[in-house]
Amino acid sequence: MSGDFSLLNLFFSTTSKMYVILNPVAAIAVMLGLSSRNSVAERINISKQVCTIGGTLLFIFALFGKIILEDIFHISPEAFQVGGGLYLFSIGLSMALSKESDRQVEDLPSTEKNAFNFIVTPLATPLLTGPGTITATLVQRTELPEGTAPLLVFFGALTVTLFLVYFTFFMGCKFSKYLKPALIKIIERLVGMVMLCLAIGSMLSGATKFLQKL
Repeated sequence: MSGDFSLLNLFFSTTSKMYVILNPVAAIAVMLGLSSRNSVAERINISKQVCTIGGTLLFIFALFGKIILEDIFHISPEAFQVGGGLYLFSIGLSMALSKESDRQVEDLPSTEKNAFNFIVTPLATPLLTGPGTITATLVQRTELPEGTAPLLVFFGALTVTLFLVYFTFFMGCKFSKYLKPALIKIIERLVGMVMLCLAIGSMLSGATKFLQKL
């Protein structure tokens, strides 16, 4: 009985922690700013793609993260965190200054432009599944009790978390139809500032951890 209770605690603890770490509310705000020209239906489609790509990356790193980062590419988690922070900083600066992405291709249909511009980056990664999320996932994976059951519960919790993230995106998209274009533009600039702060925090955290290892 106590074993079942521990597994249940592990499930709810992992789900709540990963939902907070993934921070879909912040990702939705960025998506609304970047998709100001898109309809609600297109935003829902974007949300599906973002959650699918971000979720796939999350599972890949949960399964093989240590091998990919350290054994194959010889990248430390600290370097990965600083690099992701730098990329977020460039995106946040562009949003705060309200500049269009240099990668935008005006001749393509809107859904294809979205695929080029922001579905993969920065929404799916590094905003949703970024260095901080990957590092937290790897840490939780290494802290799991021995045995198959905790591992299955852990991945089950990740799956439920991703469904909750998509539901949050879905509700945000439905609500977005009540937002005026001018308000979305204001949100874009504010979120750009938030992204700049998150990026600086990520870089400082990675640099601090690196210095502590010296």
